[in-house]
Amino acid sequence: MLAAYRAGWAAFERALATANPEDPALAATMVDPQLQRVKANLLADQRQGMVGRGTTTLHPKITALSATSATVVDCAYSQAELVYASTGKPVPPVTPPENDGVSATLVLSGGKWKVYKQIVTDGKCAPGS
Repeated sequence: MLAAYRAGWAAFERALATANPEDPALAATMVDPQLQRVKANLLADQRQGMVGRGTTTLHPKITALSATSATVVDCAYSQAELVYASTGKPVPPVTPPENDGVSATLVLSGGKWKVYKQIVTDGKCAPGS
């Protein structure tokens, strides 16, 4: 399950690097409504000429588990930022690296765990918690 959570983040970071809402790794690691929300955000970034760079360090913990769903919480250290693809300059407002609170729900879909819903609260968690 934690591997599936991490795979969802990796898919998002990969797609964000080129603002590609059709990256197949997204559908391989996410289901609706999370999949549609991520695709919509990436499409908006693409239209505005923005891509992402940087990484997020994860510290996930499972807080609830059933046969078909799980809840994961995280205090993710984000060094990611949006930049203009044409210039590489940061998109304002520039946010320094921060610890973001994450709550994710994963569901079993087609025999694989996938991210169903994820809420990120910018700058709202204790480092490493």
